[in-house]
Amino acid sequence: MAEQSQGARPFVALIANDQEWSARSLDSILSPQGYTVIRAYTGLQALERARTARPDLVILDAQLPDIHGLEVCKQLRADPRFGRLTPIVITTAGPSGRTQRLAAYEAGAWEFYGQPLDGEALLARFNTFLEAKLEADALREAAMLDASSGLYTVRGLAHRAREI
Repeated sequence: MAEQSQGARPFVALIANDQEWSARSLDSILSPQGYTVIRAYTGLQALERARTARPDLVILDAQLPDIHGLEVCKQLRADPRFGRLTPIVITTAGPSGRTQRLAAYEAGAWEFYGQPLDGEALLARFNTFLEAKLEADALREAAMLDASSGLYTVRGLAHRAREI
């Protein structure tokens, strides 16, 4: 099940893909596992929805109609509101070649997949990614609070000021 912890909200996955069959395929893998799925059909929509929804996982098609998926990945990685801790996976309609995989990794993607997708392997990989994200989020949150006083540290205050 794709829940963060007992009583916590389910994981949120953003799927950015203008090919309906491909997006539905991913949705049909994630939704039954408890993921909340948000859809985007262009790179601009993906950027907007990622910044507002703060998904736990982003799945980008490499060939979005307006902005290449690699560029969307780079922009998300450069955005301090999003950062490097959220797993981003890039997919492509054809087989994934070495050059494409390397370019995806250089853009900041955690993984690059070609078609056909193996749903069971994807879920196992996503669970591993999300466990790592949860641990990193918990460590980041802990570093913002002083353990003895429960008050924000200087780093925590600076982070909250940026959020506001």
